[in-house]
Amino acid sequence: MKFSLPNIISLIRVIIAPIFFLMLISGEYGLIHISCILYLIGAVTDYIDGWLARKYQDITSWGKFFDPLADKILTTSAFIAFVILHIIPLWMVIVIIIRDFGTTFLRAYADNIDKPIVTSLLAKWKTFLQMLFIAYILTGIFIISIVDNPNLGGLLNDMIYSSYTYVAMLLLTLLTIWSGIEYIIQNKGVINSLWLTILGKNNAS
Repeated sequence: MKFSLPNIISLIRVIIAPIFFLMLISGEYGLIHISCILYLIGAVTDYIDGWLARKYQDITSWGKFFDPLADKILTTSAFIAFVILHIIPLWMVIVIIIRDFGTTFLRAYADNIDKPIVTSLLAKWKTFLQMLFIAYILTGIFIISIVDNPNLGGLLNDMIYSSYTYVAMLLLTLLTIWSGIEYIIQNKGVINSLWLTILGKNNAS
């Protein structure tokens, strides 16, 4: 790993993720406040490290792998917390984790064999909508934890645990599956190379 400033900022997101997760599920309002602020900091660093890398032409192979990995670790920690809080179903999060981390490690393999990976516009929209969904849930949780108004708190709680949230997450999951299929089709050369490598190792053993 090259310890450039963009990579260090990406590392901050990885460090934030478990702290954010534990605070969010703690049930303590004070810690919940901090967890939401931590997630906001993590989301902002996602923009900052990319901007710095482009501005100072400090784009490295490690950075291209580690930056999206850090994003996925942060978003996954939020999704798992939402499962524990019974906001969204586990199976949807499992689908998203398999797709997101699978494509991340496929990207690492592609970089290792010097083959370009195609990232579609749909995949970028998927990432943006994931972040938007998480922001929607965290905003509701944050407001509930700071307002002393049972009516508003009840309304926001009903919103978070509503069928609308379920449908939004379902659509996000379907979009994730669709973008994953598109990713496979667009990068079938890399996948074929990986498959042949696996077969070669298996045959050698």
